[in-house]
Amino acid sequence: MQRPWLNLSLMVRIIIPLLAMAAGCLPAMAATPATAKTDAHLAATTDCAALLGVDFSRDPEAPIALLSAKVVAASGKTPEYCAVTGYVQPQIQFEVRLPTTSWNGRYFQIGCGGFCGFVNIAGCGDVLAQDFVVAADNMGHVGNILKEPLWGSDPAARRDYGARSTHATAVAAKRITAAFYGLRPAYSYFRGCSTGGREGLMEAQHQPGDFDGIVAGDPAFAGRLGAIANVWDAQHLFKPDNSLVVSKPMIAFLHDAVIKACDGIDGVKDGIIADPRRCRFDVGTLGCKDGGEGSDCFSRAQLVAIKAVYDGPRDSKNRRLFPGGSVFGSEGSWAGDDRMTLSEGALRFLMFPENPPLSYTYRDFDFDRDLGKVEAQVALYDPVAPHTAPDLSAFQKRGGRLILYHGWADQGVSPLGTLDYYAQVHSRQGGLAKTRDWFRLFMVPGMYHCRGGNAPNSFDFMPAIIAWVEHGIAPDGVVATQKDGDKIVRTRPLYAYPAYAEYDGKGDVDAAASWHPATPKVVGDDRIDWEWGPRSH
Repeated sequence: MQRPWLNLSLMVRIIIPLLAMAAGCLPAMAATPATAKTDAHLAATTDCAALLGVDFSRDPEAPIALLSAKVVAASGKTPEYCAVTGYVQPQIQFEVRLPTTSWNGRYFQIGCGGFCGFVNIAGCGDVLAQDFVVAADNMGHVGNILKEPLWGSDPAARRDYGARSTHATAVAAKRITAAFYGLRPAYSYFRGCSTGGREGLMEAQHQPGDFDGIVAGDPAFAGRLGAIANVWDAQHLFKPDNSLVVSKPMIAFLHDAVIKACDGIDGVKDGIIADPRRCRFDVGTLGCKDGGEGSDCFSRAQLVAIKAVYDGPRDSKNRRLFPGGSVFGSEGSWAGDDRMTLSEGALRFLMFPENPPLSYTYRDFDFDRDLGKVEAQVALYDPVAPHTAPDLSAFQKRGGRLILYHGWADQGVSPLGTLDYYAQVHSRQGGLAKTRDWFRLFMVPGMYHCRGGNAPNSFDFMPAIIAWVEHGIAPDGVVATQKDGDKIVRTRPLYAYPAYAEYDGKGDVDAAASWHPATPKVVGDDRIDWEWGPRSH
């Protein structure tokens, strides 16, 4: 899909230094700010409060108004920094935090989640502690992260939530950085999960010059989910009165049965299904003999609902409408009402060209009648528009590096969709081996959506992406940790797909050192044929 505002990047590179010089934020002799040195403990060349006197409002791509600029004292591992708040026209609120005396020459931006509506600057804490300039934004609106995106009645707000806000914040934050230090970042990084993962893939495809390294997790393609997957699951998991079709105790019963049946497939019984695609459990064996509902078996209606969630969305002609359904092992988090609130909010305020009546609910959506009505709007939000394939060639050519990860037990965003995305990329951009030179995928066994699950689900890809971008060291693996409070329960390595962790056969099964990388003898084609998939391979 062509986005007209995306074609201004070259103009911005030329205009920004001229505007900055006119505003007095750069020396008159420097048409373009020099590139910062990394790890040099750089200090500001401008007083923090003086940033409020710089005119940032004349950028045609991202006009900025600053609202505050104040110094925040060092605390713990966090250095002293200048906290700058403001907004990009019309209402992309942001905060940038700039170390006053210890900048390492790098820029970091974090993504948001759900419908966003808040500035996720707290998510930058670990990176700020390493002396990065950091920034976050509210994606162009104020609202609840999980429901009622009333702001979606405004076409500009839809546009900013879809693609513009992440790019505009990067433009704004880098301009502020140049004004504060007289230097531009040497390297720029982005990290996000869920909606943030979607933002990362949007940037890689449509704004490949914004970031050198991107870490994207469990990418929640807002259009596909809001118009299809979340709605499908909600219609099957909830009754008309919004109570659960399958109670929480019975969902736990289902999850325990699945784990019991498939836990040992990978050779280790540890409560984790390493690859749910290998699980062949027949949930029909859990049906009550009389077809009714029991405390240790499912009614016919419940089995229909469960099987539908596993299979994924289809229309009345049995056409697949989404690249995959929920996988075995994800049942442990089926009981949340976020699918219902996310689907209803998306349908009421984001997915139709004109919002439906206020009485509209997620149950009113018809997968035969309404899918075509939302297709054009979906292209606003998703990096890959319906019927097209991902194209990261520009990101690849400019030397970008991308780490993508996904929880195998993600209940909200099917991991099969991410495998399809990765396969669509490497099938078009030189094959799997060559794609791994710049783009790697990590599948996380047992992890729910972005976090959680009875499995190692905490990890840090920032050191890996920095080493890859700046030193050419490709990430083969990273150690994931599972904790109970402050106590470490177990650790396990994650390896770049198609490799996976295999137990050595000896040693502590809960220690990462007892596992090694293994590769399947045959790597299958992970592409999925679905209604909005690419029209040709």
